[in-house]
Amino acid sequence: MYALYAWGNFIDEVHLDELPDWLDPAVLRGERTDLGDSLTILDTGNLQVDGPGTWFRVDDELVLGRDLLGRDLSGADWHVAHIRVKTDGTMEDALRIVATIEEENDFDLEEDGWADLLPEGECVRGWEDAHGQWDLALVKL
Repeated sequence: MYALYAWGNFIDEVHLDELPDWLDPAVLRGERTDLGDSLTILDTGNLQVDGPGTWFRVDDELVLGRDLLGRDLSGADWHVAHIRVKTDGTMEDALRIVATIEEENDFDLEEDGWADLLPEGECVRGWEDAHGQWDLALVKL
């Protein structure tokens, strides 16, 4: 099984990593994948997310979205660390999504430096946009 993760300066700078919608139980269960027009990778339309597989930083702990269901986060310092993009779990589907993103934007395949950036799996490939706003990683789970 493969996963595609996205993160970067953009979501942090405009605080998209702290949208209340991230904690919607429907997102954390995977029933809702669209958080709206503001969550996009440059010009590619709304980013579809896999909420249960998205990594959150809660205080100093990395936690999967599925593990936040029913957890009281009032008073906690939380934000999204790595968005898991909604795919069918195959490498082909993840690469299809990346190809769509690359078609509309200036992304470069980066061969090195991705191994330790994600809390799970083995990084197969990584991409970075030319403006330093988004990173993508294809991970074998």
